[in-house]
Amino acid sequence: MNVHIHKTHPLAIISVMLATLLTATGQFLFKLGTANLTLGWDLFQNWYLIGGFAIYGISAAILVISLKYGELSVLYPVISLSFVWVNIISFEFLGEELTSFKWAGVSLIILGVTCIGFGSKSGIGDDASKMAVSQGEQ
Repeated sequence: MNVHIHKTHPLAIISVMLATLLTATGQFLFKLGTANLTLGWDLFQNWYLIGGFAIYGISAAILVISLKYGELSVLYPVISLSFVWVNIISFEFLGEELTSFKWAGVSLIILGVTCIGFGSKSGIGDDASKMAVSQGEQ
């Protein structure tokens, strides 16, 4: 199978970012659904859980479509932004504390996704990677 995408379309990145926001929203609904969670047939009447699963499905569909228009190595790390959204949602709507360590982690995730995005642009970092490959061949 020879599937090669030369460049990631900006809309693919934006779509994956939307998918991460939806995923975080689904996780928030899961959390709300656990407040009155009971096992049994009542589980199918837990609208928070049902909504969370529905949003997860929509998010997965957006992700699959987005992957058609970009490099997996660029788009998949963007999914880690769901950790950023979850921290913001948890702070804003659940009153959870955002410690300095959590902020540091969120900052590192954003920095990492940014580095991967810039590193995927043609020419940036090519010399360093070529040098590492040529040194490894010696």
